[in-house]
Amino acid sequence: MPVQLNHHIVHVSDKEASAAFYAEMLGLPAPKAMGPFLAVQFDNDVTLDFIDAPDGFSTTHYAFLVSET
Repeated sequence: MPVQLNHHIVHVSDKEASAAFYAEMLGLPAPKAMGPFLAVQFDNDVTLDFIDAPDGFSTTHYAFLVSET
């Protein structure tokens, strides 16, 4: 199995507005709630997962799918 990007967490000040903006600008379906995140789904099964950042906290998180081997 090749390495595949699965999702990226995006810390923002307003997850509803940010997720809606990206979905609309990229012509993607409306964001869906996934726990504390609003996920914008791309055609290749990758999601941008938006979450509110407390007090401007920012970090980067990328998740990849890889095989057991």
